[in-house]
Amino acid sequence: MVNVNKLPARATSISYPSYQLALKANRDASPRKMSLNGMWKFSFAEAPAKSPKDFQRINYADESWDEITVPSNWELQGYGKPYHRLTHQIWEKQGIGPPQIPTDYNPTGSYRKRVRLPADWNGMQITLHVGAASSALYVWVNGQEVGYSEDNRLPAEFDITPFLSAGENLIALRVMQWSDGSYIEDQDHWRMSGITREVYLEAAPKVQLYDFAVRTDLDENYQDAMLQIRPNIKNYDTITTDQWKVSAQLYDASNNPVFSEEEELAVQQITSEYYPQIGNRPFYNLMNIPVKNPKKWSAEFPYLYTLVLSLTDEDENLVEARSTKVGFREIDIGDGQFKVNGVPVLLYGVNRHDWDAVTGKAENKKAMERDAQRMKQLNVNASRSSHYPNPPYWYELCDQYGIYVMDEANLESHGKGSLFSNLPQWHTTFMERGIRMVERDKNYPSIVSWSLGNESGFGPNHAALSAWIKEYDPTRPIHYEGAQHIYGYNWPDPEPKDRMYTDFISRMYRPVEKMIALAVKNDDNRPIIWCEYAHSQGNSTGDLQGYWDAIYTYPRLVGGFVWDWRDQLVKKESTDHKPLWKHGPDFNQDQDDLNPVQKGLISAEGKVKSGGWQAKYVWQRVKITADSIGKGKFTVFNRHARTNLNYYDLRWEILEEGKVISSKQIVAPDVPAGEKAQLKLDLPNIDIKEGKRYHVTIHVVLKKDTPWAKSGFAVATEQFLYQYIPRSIDADTNSASYTIDETEAILKVSTGETTLVFDKKLGYLSNYIHQGDTILVSALKPNFWRAATDNDLASGMEERLGVWKVASEKQHLLEFASAEAKDHVIIQIVHRLPEDVGLIHTKYSIYPNGKICINFQLKPSANQANLPRVGLQTSLNKKYDDMTWFGRGPLESYADKKSGAFFGQYEASVKDDFTYYVRPQESGNISEAFWASFKDSTGKGIKIESVNTPLSMSAWPYTQQQIDKANRIEDLTLSEHITLNIDHLQMGVGGDNTWSLSARPHEPYRIKAKSYNYSFTLTPL
Repeated sequence: MVNVNKLPARATSISYPSYQLALKANRDASPRKMSLNGMWKFSFAEAPAKSPKDFQRINYADESWDEITVPSNWELQGYGKPYHRLTHQIWEKQGIGPPQIPTDYNPTGSYRKRVRLPADWNGMQITLHVGAASSALYVWVNGQEVGYSEDNRLPAEFDITPFLSAGENLIALRVMQWSDGSYIEDQDHWRMSGITREVYLEAAPKVQLYDFAVRTDLDENYQDAMLQIRPNIKNYDTITTDQWKVSAQLYDASNNPVFSEEEELAVQQITSEYYPQIGNRPFYNLMNIPVKNPKKWSAEFPYLYTLVLSLTDEDENLVEARSTKVGFREIDIGDGQFKVNGVPVLLYGVNRHDWDAVTGKAENKKAMERDAQRMKQLNVNASRSSHYPNPPYWYELCDQYGIYVMDEANLESHGKGSLFSNLPQWHTTFMERGIRMVERDKNYPSIVSWSLGNESGFGPNHAALSAWIKEYDPTRPIHYEGAQHIYGYNWPDPEPKDRMYTDFISRMYRPVEKMIALAVKNDDNRPIIWCEYAHSQGNSTGDLQGYWDAIYTYPRLVGGFVWDWRDQLVKKESTDHKPLWKHGPDFNQDQDDLNPVQKGLISAEGKVKSGGWQAKYVWQRVKITADSIGKGKFTVFNRHARTNLNYYDLRWEILEEGKVISSKQIVAPDVPAGEKAQLKLDLPNIDIKEGKRYHVTIHVVLKKDTPWAKSGFAVATEQFLYQYIPRSIDADTNSASYTIDETEAILKVSTGETTLVFDKKLGYLSNYIHQGDTILVSALKPNFWRAATDNDLASGMEERLGVWKVASEKQHLLEFASAEAKDHVIIQIVHRLPEDVGLIHTKYSIYPNGKICINFQLKPSANQANLPRVGLQTSLNKKYDDMTWFGRGPLESYADKKSGAFFGQYEASVKDDFTYYVRPQESGNISEAFWASFKDSTGKGIKIESVNTPLSMSAWPYTQQQIDKANRIEDLTLSEHITLNIDHLQMGVGGDNTWSLSARPHEPYRIKAKSYNYSFTLTPL
């Protein structure tokens, strides 16, 4: 049983009593809509059998009940607990299998609300709309049973007119966490319950425009169009409608009518439409209206019209009006490409779950607006509704902002694979979920593809659903990744053709080279996408550029959807500086219920993470390369599908040591979409100073405000090294001023106000004191390891590379020698690494002003494993918390995640700006740092400066061991010192997936076991 008495699905709209209200198209403003959001009486039980008996009766005493907010997840209101495990994993220990569900523990919420209807609703048909309830819903009105619904991500609507009475009415709902539908609602996400989307009553005339479908059919030149409309009239009475009619008018964005007069259609033509025995009635059979060269809708220019439909009676009185937004656009997949209005388009996409850090899956409009704005800011142009239909307001935002949507049916049997698609008894369930999605969402121009679900294998039920959708809506291509001709995860080479009931060749997490192999096959011409890729769990999203280099090269590769958009974490109160999140153990569940919920390009609170900034750079639609930087000559490649570069302005900046010293904003040149052109910048003459690095940064910025960003916002940025003249080294003609004190255990060098202490037995710089302050509070030691990221754990880093962890923990001193030069002291130290992994040579040159130059050489022995990092680690006094650096920033960056982090001079607090992941791991690295300083509140401290090659650096308020051992942020307690990493190299973060060897960094971003040599200086401040 999937529903009882549920009304047929229909496009989202509302009845308006006036034409002008319909034109404004604000459903919440209609007096025929009564929101039931807010407080409801609520009773929670662990199973239906334990729920209050007869609670639906009018005279039931609910005074002692709690109250709960609707919409909400009851688990976040203090009832029951959420799960992140797959459904079958939750139940398998109880021996429960499909279609059975637990009877002893099936959390159940009983809801009651009393309402009074407006007087002018008398005589109207009243619909109860429940936007989403997870996972099964029973409905009563005034004690009488109305109906039942499954599908926890689509609305359930019921005609409650016969059950209403004058005065006060009682609406009673019962929601159960589990139903047989839960087996195919097995998304890899939180299982949370309750009424999660809006609830309202709608009043409409007894004869009403129950539904309508809208299509735009462009001519072969994608210029003129036919607006095709199919109204659906429903008569809840026996009213004669012989002289009634439906009228249509289209309005532009300024509310000017497009048609010289309204298009009219007799209701009788709708209700008596002829359906032939052979063939089918055409979609355009009812209303087919020519529109001369309308403005087209696309993600780059999301122009929307407003269509107002009015129903009038025989006296031409308005019975009701309804409206919807219309975007003139046409989708096709010819030539192996995805085209919008005849132009190939790439999908810079993300997978998006409904989520809010406080309200969970009960996401409000403001949160959705922030998502849409942030997507546009990060150059996202496509959203996959993973893995269920999203709220209608999300699609309205995508229409408005310009985001292509792959709308996905609420079908995922993750744990059971293709089982249900092959069972006839599940056929109705599959069809209901797909059909109701299409019927509700058919009119949104932003929806450019229908998806048959996710990770459910394939079988006859998927094939049947695809056939229905293709016949009902041939204007949008079908997607389904599961329609592959393989058995399990065993891909032959070459891969066989996918089932023909899907219009895309779709893959998850397949390597680039395998996708290229598909793209060059000549036996198939369907476009190819990654429906999921770049698994961004923890510190991840490495080498996103590698995917896009392939996409830009092979026309059939049309883009993909990163997994995923937002971290799905629940905010937790914190009593200190650390951000805390609820997961796993907070809900009395295992720790492994934790990690998969942090995979976003943005945080649960909506802050852009390092992977998000990197994605913005990789996805920017303007590429700028340097021809002659000194002469201001560049080449600009406009990767937009439709936008001329002159839609933007350009702002160039010249930076000295990361600070802007000159800038100018100019009009961008005329460069049509898809073309290249020369760019000449009139850069000023700069007084170049020795030892200073100068960069040119070019920003492509908005000329005017948009709904998602203000004018001046940079949609693309490129940066180039402009000038650098190495500092001349002047010989010091003064005799050195230092003293050396040496014992069997230590060697101490004192010069001016600085003292350095070396441990002769272990061979390390163990102390660095300036003006009486101890700066380095632990030895400066070699470090080749890192606190494992989620990708490192998945790829077996310790098993593969663990020899370097051992090498980091202990070295054997071979040689310790000191010598006095004319103007400095030289200390030379040689260590042998355990198990004959290799040798380390470290040279310290100590100068009279307290400055130290350190040269570090690693000489691995033959045939060693790759290294996680090459560098040195020490500890600073924790008072040196104020960090300033000149390098990439402002967020963390790594070898395979740095091109979106630009050179600049940045500031941070070591303690307050630490980069936290929900499972602590390697974080906060600065790539290509030329220098960094650490100061206390008085300005005293230390400066680290690279010599010849920039450094890879990080500073943490915890030790590496603390970070590596912690399972939760709560496990971290502030160290007494600051951990400082001064590295030559660190491997990339990887992230093709987070469950196999493919999680490791791509080959160019691994560190081969070979000789390395780098130098840097330490200077007291």
